[in-house]
Amino acid sequence: PCMRITWYGPAAFLIETGGRRVTLDPFRSPDSGDYEPIDEPADVVAVSHENDRYHSHLGQIRGPFEVVRGLDVPPGGTEAGGLRFEVVRVYETPAREAEDEVTIVHFRAEELHVVFLGDLGHRLTDEEVAPLRGADVLLVPAGGPPTIDFPEIPPLLDAIGPKLILPMHYKTPRINLNIQPLERFLQTVPGLPVDRPGRSWIEVTPDTLPGTPRIVALAH
Repeated sequence: PCMRITWYGPAAFLIETGGRRVTLDPFRSPDSGDYEPIDEPADVVAVSHENDRYHSHLGQIRGPFEVVRGLDVPPGGTEAGGLRFEVVRVYETPAREAEDEVTIVHFRAEELHVVFLGDLGHRLTDEEVAPLRGADVLLVPAGGPPTIDFPEIPPLLDAIGPKLILPMHYKTPRINLNIQPLERFLQTVPGLPVDRPGRSWIEVTPDTLPGTPRIVALAH
């Protein structure tokens, strides 16, 4: 069994696993910048929070698909496409204001635990990090505020202890957000090796996971 992870751009991914296609946080094109529409089929679309421009636009994905809205997921999770999706309710800013509530979405498939941090904007408490510990694949916002600030990145990665770290939500020539480029994120974790496969996807199996954390910088 093999999981294939494709990065579309901003915070959007396609995860292909067990014959299912799971899309995370689809953006709206062209309003998010110069990214092409995600004109591909999905079985499940999971959105970390409601932000139609950057994170929850369903209108450019080919259906039929089930929708998992992070903020509506009950304690214990919800089933969609034969997978169980769970969330940790967090915030986009350190102030933790009610209107800034977002979610970390995570699920298991192919014996892999995938954690999608979404628009997380603060350090996690022990209680928040507990269900995420030992993640095999961590999709992490890497552009700085309004998502998690750079000084918080090393302790966050230490607390979760992921094997593969896939940066997202950072400045590229195609995005119109005032965020930082990938290099700024990499400066915060100089000890971690970085793979640059030169393509938008990676295939992962339990057997190919590295023994120690590695960053994989995908091309959008």
